Amino acid sequence: MVIFFSKTFVINKALELVKLKFFGFISSALYYHTAVFAADYNRNIIDYHQILTNGDSVTNSTVVSSGRLTLYSGAKSNGINIESDGIMEVNKNATDKSSIIHTGGIQYVDGFSLNTTIYGEQKISGSVEGTLIKGGYQSVYGSAQAINTTLSNGGVQYVAGIAKDTIIESGQQYIQSGGKGSDTTINNGGIQNVEGGSVTNTTINDGGTQNVTGGSVTNTIINDGGTQNVDGGTATDTTINYGGIQNVNGGIVTNTTINEVGEMYAWGGSVSNTIVNGGYLDVAGSSTIIKNTVVNNGGYVNVLDGKVKNVEVSGQNASLYISPAGYNIKPVISGAITASDRGHIFLGYGADSSGADITLNSDAFLQLNNGGMCTTDCLYTLNSLALSGGRVLYSNRGWNTLNLSSLSGNGDFYMYTEVASGKGDLLNVTGNATGAFRLFVQDSGVSPTSDDSLLLVKTGGGDAVFTLGNKGGIVELGTWEYRLKENNSGSWLLSPELKPAPQPDPAPQPDPAPQPDPAPQPDPAPQPDPAPQPDPAPQPDPAPQPDPAPQPDPAPQPELPAENIKRRISASTAAVLNMAAVQPLVFDAELENVRERLQARKMAGRDDSLWMTQYNTRNNVSTSAGAEFKQTLGGLIMGIDRLSQYEKSSGTLGAFFSYSHSNIDFSRGGEGHVDSYSFGAYAGLQHESGFYLDSIAKANLFDNHVKGRMNSGGAADGDYRTWGIGAHLESGIRLSNNKWSATPYMAFTGFTGSAQKYALSNGMQADVDTTHMLRAEAGLGMDYRLILSNGGELQPWLKISVRQELADNNQVTINNRDRFNNDLSGMRGVFQTGVHAKITDNLTGHLSAAYGDGAGVQFPWRVTAGMSWSF
Repeated sequence: MVIFFSKTFVINKALELVKLKFFGFISSALYYHTAVFAADYNRNIIDYHQILTNGDSVTNSTVVSSGRLTLYSGAKSNGINIESDGIMEVNKNATDKSSIIHTGGIQYVDGFSLNTTIYGEQKISGSVEGTLIKGGYQSVYGSAQAINTTLSNGGVQYVAGIAKDTIIESGQQYIQSGGKGSDTTINNGGIQNVEGGSVTNTTINDGGTQNVTGGSVTNTIINDGGTQNVDGGTATDTTINYGGIQNVNGGIVTNTTINEVGEMYAWGGSVSNTIVNGGYLDVAGSSTIIKNTVVNNGGYVNVLDGKVKNVEVSGQNASLYISPAGYNIKPVISGAITASDRGHIFLGYGADSSGADITLNSDAFLQLNNGGMCTTDCLYTLNSLALSGGRVLYSNRGWNTLNLSSLSGNGDFYMYTEVASGKGDLLNVTGNATGAFRLFVQDSGVSPTSDDSLLLVKTGGGDAVFTLGNKGGIVELGTWEYRLKENNSGSWLLSPELKPAPQPDPAPQPDPAPQPDPAPQPDPAPQPDPAPQPDPAPQPDPAPQPDPAPQPDPAPQPELPAENIKRRISASTAAVLNMAAVQPLVFDAELENVRERLQARKMAGRDDSLWMTQYNTRNNVSTSAGAEFKQTLGGLIMGIDRLSQYEKSSGTLGAFFSYSHSNIDFSRGGEGHVDSYSFGAYAGLQHESGFYLDSIAKANLFDNHVKGRMNSGGAADGDYRTWGIGAHLESGIRLSNNKWSATPYMAFTGFTGSAQKYALSNGMQADVDTTHMLRAEAGLGMDYRLILSNGGELQPWLKISVRQELADNNQVTINNRDRFNNDLSGMRGVFQTGVHAKITDNLTGHLSAAYGDGAGVQFPWRVTAGMSWSF
């Protein structure tokens, strides 16, 4: 049926009706006419109501304001423009193609519409395909479906039916109750709002957003710059790629994969079965529930609040960070928490982890973290802890206690102590502890005020074995070293006791055995019972020895046999003693050059001379106090002197300046450096009889740099400056026979270094008292003078001496408590040789080498080389 609203056309048709014997309907035909044949209409302006039925078609026409175009079954249209207030109806089995719905226009589709462009509104109860919604509206009802729809320019699609293959550019799609969306792509400015129904296979690209407040979304891919907001409903099988973001404020989220640099912010709702592959998961909100999370290499889960259960952390840089509790914030961690392959778990102070069963495998670690919120008695509680090569790191802030219901396996604990104040970290196992564990303890250089022990581990039972993992099985506590001791009650302590007291103590238990002898008759039964009770007690002790724990033990045992452990100073103390012993050695090495200058002065041909000597020496030192080091010294000395001739003697008067640098290698680890600046004067008198008298006075400034290392590897650094002054007096007689000479002599040398107090970076206080050297020396020198044909001279020489160090009271006090005597007194033998050469009347040179040993000092070599120019 076709209905026309053009009056001319209606009249013409009315006349035709007369001919067709429809005369009775002339009055009606003035408004409409029924056609009994198919008609094609093109380029019409439809301003009234036009109806097309089966076989009719209309193309390239415009429905203007108040116009209406209705297509019934079998009718077709193509290229229709529906302007403002125009209406088009596409009924069931009717087809429309390439229509444009302008702003204010409306199209109802119960049939099929293809490639429609919408600026106005389209309401669908049939199906549409290839629709462009450019600022208009499309409503998809019931079982209707919209396929290949593109939304842009603020276009909106309401879906209560089916929407497939939709592209949302800069518009919005609303999936409502009963609606289904699939294969949707959301690009920049596009928004998909899921209020109900279901959505599958959505891809959210840069600038695109999916809001889920109801219904369900499945198989969503969030790419770089894309965002999914879940405030209700469910989101399943989501993949968050590089730069994508998922915000969960409510609803249920399951099976999410967060890839590298992808992010999920769970601040409400429930999240389960999440895999974090290098991405980031942030958990906040007390109502948030997170279950069954896997964190792989590079992934990071940050738990600020909420409830987290069952987490697996695996791979390098994979981390689970549980924030310390704060105001209205208290994370709750429970279930199986596992880390392996160097995965990290950070447990914040105040978090509720009492229901957590933590397992640490293969170099994974658990870090206790109080975030500076606690300074003492910081408590962390776990239900159980199982280690298989894992590590537990205590916080370096405050003093922390880790409470466990049970402990098993093998692994390491890194703890901090301050025995000086009776404070330290604690491992408290209220139930059984089984396995083998090492404790690594770091302490400062501050000494305890008493020799009390400090409790590190307490257990409620079990056969666990704990050993000190520090180098040598010891830990430095200020001046001295401490060791780990079991007290036979399931506790392990840091103790200054040197001998393994617990082992000898059980030995006396057999002594009471004779007591049953006099009383066996009155109490025959009970007395055998106590006898076997001690027997089973020792049995658990040997059992743990085969466990991995004994492996660190063999290292310290050769150094410190258990049957005779000598108390040993700490490495920090040794560093202080080493540096205190260096200054006399520096003074003496510099002094030797001036002594050789006085010996060679008589070969100068002129009254005045300038001279220079470069010198190097090596000292290996060990003192009774415990100092032990190797010193390598290099320096340069320059001087000027004058030789004066008298009636029966000659005299030398000179002055000098020197600089030297010493590298000190501490045997216990670390090093030191000393820069020495010195100046002085010397005088020598030689009588024609061979008698001579030499004297030297010298002052030093020492810049000392300590770079010690504690046994645990911590630094023990410090710097200080001292002064020193000394003198040397030597007298002997030179006995000559032609070219040969022999010179017996005696000498005295004294040195005093200033006292100095300083502190090391680990808190150790050092008080170095005045350092003294007072030495008596007797020796014999021999030389041979050889005159060369060119007028030059060579004078090889040899000197052997014995030196007796008399100073035996060089006091050093550590931490205002422990005093040591850096005693280098005793006898030392010295062998020296060299050659003086007169090259010209004005130029001479010399070379020398020396070796010495004794009284705690060995110098395997000392070499010098110098020149002198006379003028």
